[in-house]
Amino acid sequence: ELVSIEVTPTNPSIAKGTTQQLKATGTYSDSSTQDLTTTVTWSSTKVAVATVSNASGSEGLATSVAVGTTTMAATLGKVSGSTTLTVTAAELVSIEVTPTNPSIAKGTKQQFKATGTYSDKTTQDLTAAATWSSTNSSVAAVSSASGSEGLATSVGTGSATITATKGSISGSTTLTVTAAKLVSIAVTPTNPSIAKGTKQQLKATGT
Repeated sequence: ELVSIEVTPTNPSIAKGTTQQLKATGTYSDSSTQDLTTTVTWSSTKVAVATVSNASGSEGLATSVAVGTTTMAATLGKVSGSTTLTVTAAELVSIEVTPTNPSIAKGTKQQFKATGTYSDKTTQDLTAAATWSSTNSSVAAVSSASGSEGLATSVGTGSATITATKGSISGSTTLTVTAAKLVSIAVTPTNPSIAKGTKQQLKATGT
């Protein structure tokens, strides 16, 4: 049976106008744990400070509204867990786009991440909040669409500057697309063994 729920990250602090993804982890009477983020009911004690989503696909996503603190709770049945979310008045001062100057083969894709640094020295993942652009769409296009933000798709060989922008602040990196061809695929983990009824995530890595 479920005995406790832990909400993470613990007591996060974010700037006004940004979001924070929360995670709920349940601990059961046999000491096993399970990710309950999409199963619990999420709530905020002060919706004027921050709201939290129960909508499919965005469960646990907290959105700041005003400066202050609020308790974010995750509840399943009679068990609940919570954390305190602090919303600050900090302003965005810079954006870093990573990985730095990656090189990929034509026909492949590259996921970029935008990390914002604020005036109070805190950082925030802005990948989903930023507007993405490419200086050379004949080399690579980059998505700003929901669910695929920051995903660059190579089109031709050459280089393109990939930029993430939020308000008046932007950051960029250079993506190089080569004519390299796929020669092998390694599937990992190697020869895994799992129990009947369970699952195993496999990964395919191309060289």
